[in-house]
Amino acid sequence: MGPAVRAVFRELLRRELEERYRGSLLGAAWLLLLPLLQLAVLAWVFGALLPARAMGGGELPYAAFLALGLWPWNLLANAVNRGVTALTDNAALIGKVTVPHGLYVDTRVAASALIELAGFAIVLLALWLWGVPLDWTGLPALAAGLGVVAVLALALARLLAVLQVFLRDIAALTSQLLVLGFFMTPVLYDRTLLPPAVSPWLVLNPMTVPVEAIRAGLSGGPVDWQALAVCAAVAGLLLVLAQWLMRRGRAHLEDFL
Repeated sequence: MGPAVRAVFRELLRRELEERYRGSLLGAAWLLLLPLLQLAVLAWVFGALLPARAMGGGELPYAAFLALGLWPWNLLANAVNRGVTALTDNAALIGKVTVPHGLYVDTRVAASALIELAGFAIVLLALWLWGVPLDWTGLPALAAGLGVVAVLALALARLLAVLQVFLRDIAALTSQLLVLGFFMTPVLYDRTLLPPAVSPWLVLNPMTVPVEAIRAGLSGGPVDWQALAVCAAVAGLLLVLAQWLMRRGRAHLEDFL
């Protein structure tokens, strides 16, 4: 990435971040308040209104168990949802500015990742202050798991953004598939509680392993590093495929835009 492309990337990223909070009364303060409000709602609903406990989640309160899976999922879902329409939303700009088309997708994914990672950091700090027994020796698992999620989000966003140019139903379909994916990812539940005939199949969901690795690392459980490495390799291959598809379709993208 040359200096000119980096400058365009920074400008697109700045514009994307500003648009997220433009017109709101509190502006960027929502970056701090929203994660805390979400965590407070989770704690109230699953701690007082509907008391629940994370079976297999160690000593973690269910709200903490849920939070450790929810924010990694939010990173993927929000990045993909924003990235899938990045090319069609910037059709006018693509015809005027000569930069790699993937840059428009990358900036939306980067903005979503920055917001969700900042929110996750705030949530982890709040959980620690709340007295939740987080195991900070699990930070390597946290970093590795979030890295896999970020690469997977970028790969899916690039793939779907290209397909969206040629098939405008992709964005709507993506939203519905993400809803399905949420329930197929062990965010609300511990996978060990599922029937033995079902539980192993969830590993085919590429979000299962990183979510479980993050949760296991921070709760003091064993991390399946081998499965996480396989998941990272799959995410890397998807990113290579997405880059190839974007290069292959570059000559035709502007015609369809």
